[in-house]
Amino acid sequence: MELGFPPPEEFSSYLENEGIRKLYPLQIEAINVLSRGESLVLATPTSSGKSLVAYFGILRAWKRGLRSLYVVPLRALAEEKNEDLKFFEKFGMKIGISTGDYDSPSNYLKSYDVIISTSEKVDSLLRNNPAVFDNLGFVVFDEIHNIMDDSRGSTLEIVISKIRYLMEGAQFIAMSATVNNVGDLASWLRAAEVTSDFRPVPLRKFILTPDSVIDEDGVLVSDIDSFEDFVVESLKDSGQTLVFVRSRKSAESTADKMGRYVEAVLTRDEGDALSKLAYDHETPGYEKLVPMLRKGVGYHHAGMLSEQRKLVERLFKERKIKVIVATTTLAAGLNLPARSVIIKDVYRYDGYSSVLIPNLEVQQMLGRAGRVKYDRIGYGYVYSSKTRLRETYSTYINGELESITSRINESKIRMHVLGLISSGMCKDLQSLNRFFSTTLAFHEGILQDEWIKKSIEFLQENDMIKGEDSYRPTPFGRKVSELYIDPVTGVVLRDTVPLEDIDNILLGISSTPDMPSLYVSDKENFPYIPTSGLPFHPEPEQMKVSMVLRDWIEETPEETIVEKYHIWPADLRNRVEVADWLSHSLYEISRALNMGRTELRVLNYRLSNGVQQDLIPLVFLPNVGRVRARRLMINGFDLERIARSTPKELEKIQGFGERISENIIKNAKKLVERGVTTGL
Repeated sequence: MELGFPPPEEFSSYLENEGIRKLYPLQIEAINVLSRGESLVLATPTSSGKSLVAYFGILRAWKRGLRSLYVVPLRALAEEKNEDLKFFEKFGMKIGISTGDYDSPSNYLKSYDVIISTSEKVDSLLRNNPAVFDNLGFVVFDEIHNIMDDSRGSTLEIVISKIRYLMEGAQFIAMSATVNNVGDLASWLRAAEVTSDFRPVPLRKFILTPDSVIDEDGVLVSDIDSFEDFVVESLKDSGQTLVFVRSRKSAESTADKMGRYVEAVLTRDEGDALSKLAYDHETPGYEKLVPMLRKGVGYHHAGMLSEQRKLVERLFKERKIKVIVATTTLAAGLNLPARSVIIKDVYRYDGYSSVLIPNLEVQQMLGRAGRVKYDRIGYGYVYSSKTRLRETYSTYINGELESITSRINESKIRMHVLGLISSGMCKDLQSLNRFFSTTLAFHEGILQDEWIKKSIEFLQENDMIKGEDSYRPTPFGRKVSELYIDPVTGVVLRDTVPLEDIDNILLGISSTPDMPSLYVSDKENFPYIPTSGLPFHPEPEQMKVSMVLRDWIEETPEETIVEKYHIWPADLRNRVEVADWLSHSLYEISRALNMGRTELRVLNYRLSNGVQQDLIPLVFLPNVGRVRARRLMINGFDLERIARSTPKELEKIQGFGERISENIIKNAKKLVERGVTTGL
């Protein structure tokens, strides 16, 4: 089968640049579907070239004077696609990425031919400024199996429904490597379907036990001495291996143990190159990670800082480290093919008991096996004890994938009902029902009428919408929708606005459903926080978050907070990032209620930067964080004195080199000229 038309010269140029001489049959079939103007569900294995098909659709739209939207599940994937699509900029195509604050100005996006964004950001843009998608002709929904994600899947489903509802006629492609019910999805989306089992690098699957390897037919392939020896064996002839485990601690302990084995098989040149790794000694986490990397092994989990995870990913892509041990929950975010993939733990704690990981997730992980440029075959291993061998084999070797089903429920629908009313997309019960009839949930036969009615009652009771037969948002409800927060969060923040005590305000922020809580063990004894008389009822896990945030704004060092509360570095950064947004939302809600309080804006600055109030003007300076700002203040430098200083004066302070000092002085002069000296 060949393309039934001459491809655009830009497409041919991209193929040549990528060294692609021939398209796979599945790519040809899919491209021919798009060329006819049909929408498509494309379900083919990892590394089979789905992105190339999407790029053709984008080019086709662009050549016809239409714009495109590329929806991805993660910011990291948005950045990756942005880098890839920049190839087409030399032909005049304008590529933009939008993953930032939900209420930030967005008109600039109208100038881009392609917008790359996460589903949450797209939903926010559709609420606040749908005009940024004017002249939209093509949409890519990448990793559509993420509809199954309990926390974020409902938003992806709503975004797909909104785009189809608002932009009738826009062509789209929905892609995934692991879909069982492709026909159901294609029926819901009224799209053609292309499926294939073809992989450029064939995948062989095995069961790995403590002492043996068993193939897909149940035949004993070989004996092994130990798990660690088996991993080292997989590295022969320039191999690389991904090992998936169940927890963050297990990722680090397994990597630590593997390091002693992998270090022994590094060449002298490899060892010398890794020994030169430098790192930031003041940032928690590096002191444990870098010594492992020097042994050729890395770990990867959600408790690490993003820059640390990116370091591990870069070294693996550059083939400088041989093994990554990662948590299973991050499998979808890892775009790191390896020759071998080993899933060491197939059980996960679900809050009640230990349960088997869904087969869909396991196949997603195994799909990483096989590097297109380096391997003729990929090897996927599922580890099992002898006692659970039959269960593991039947589930992951012979078992079927789970069907993709809707994750919309009553609590999630409330936020979208407010968004639909606030944006003007729906104004009454009939139009709300009409919109939700376009969802996968409705297609599956789930009746959402009662959920919609309860949502309306909640929004009316809490003064977010008004009207009986026709609904309109109040200023408060519109602001909650613009801020893209849960309506319950909006209510808690509204009730927090009048509070004076900073600890109570932090408790309010920490008691919202949008703030992830922190685990409290039986051994932890925190000072009692009086909560009587407050308009919310924080749990201990939420109180812990508020105490972490209090230490943060008092400039307690990051490593001290991490150790004091027994949390991971990324847990701190994540709560700070959410608190930054929620404190901004708190201030904005106070303005919507005509109660604008300057002290709430000050708190937002403090939470954003982790500083006491006197440092706020200094952290407005690029390259000046909480540590440098305090050093400047201790040495008598406020913003105005910095603006009058010379680089030599600043260089006397620890951590201030010549170039940084020059930039700080230049930017201080700009801020002083603009009158920014108090930060208010």
